[in-house]
Amino acid sequence: MSSKSNLKLKDYLSEDGKLDLSILNLKAVPNINDIDDFSKLEGIHTLDLSKNHLTKLPENFGQLKSLKQLDLFDNQITNLPLSFSELTKLEYLDLKNNPLDDDLQAQAGKCLNKKECRLCAGKVLQYAGALKAEYEKEEAIKLKKKQANDRAKARKREKQVEQEREEKRLKRMENAQKRLLEKENQQKEKSENKNENNESKQNSATKSNNEDEEDEEGFVSQAIDGILNGLLFSLLIAFIWELYRNRQQSMNFRDFYKHI
Repeated sequence: MSSKSNLKLKDYLSEDGKLDLSILNLKAVPNINDIDDFSKLEGIHTLDLSKNHLTKLPENFGQLKSLKQLDLFDNQITNLPLSFSELTKLEYLDLKNNPLDDDLQAQAGKCLNKKECRLCAGKVLQYAGALKAEYEKEEAIKLKKKQANDRAKARKREKQVEQEREEKRLKRMENAQKRLLEKENQQKEKSENKNENNESKQNSATKSNNEDEEDEEGFVSQAIDGILNGLLFSLLIAFIWELYRNRQQSMNFRDFYKHI
């Protein structure tokens, strides 16, 4: 069974807008890997894909906006793409002999005649629209959740950045305080050393002054002692002189000095 990948659509397209691709053993819609060429056939109103081996339709199948009749009889299709709801002009749809899922089969019906195929088109379009709306709703919910998660992550990152910024600020303050404390300790140490030097110099000066005062006091004391000794000696001499002078025997001062 061939997929007819080299199928030229223009060979099967009639001038009145009918594209007949039935009984070609197709496994996929032609040019499925280059769907733009297929979807450019916007003017077709009838598409016959019956009696092939199709398992699905392209996701952008809904771009065939002018399509009014679609025959998918006797394929292997289970579901239709969400874009199928965009075929708003579709009036006829045949889905007989396809392994449709239960929900889609319930909407498609048996399609035994044209009337049932017309009903099938309306119900399936309505069903596809509901599926698309539900899908978009779920996607919107997912998007909101994603946006909420993104905002939460953004807030978390902002909080983390703010926390890191605050930690850096506190670290800078701590370092500044350390530097200030070190500077104060250095100044205090210099001041203490200066005070010790001044105290040492003052002690040296005081010691020198004390020594000078002691020397001066010693000199004065010695002078006073000498004066006192001289005075006592003079008084003693005067006293003895007075004793000898009162004696009966006369004695001059030279003899008295020799005598003493």
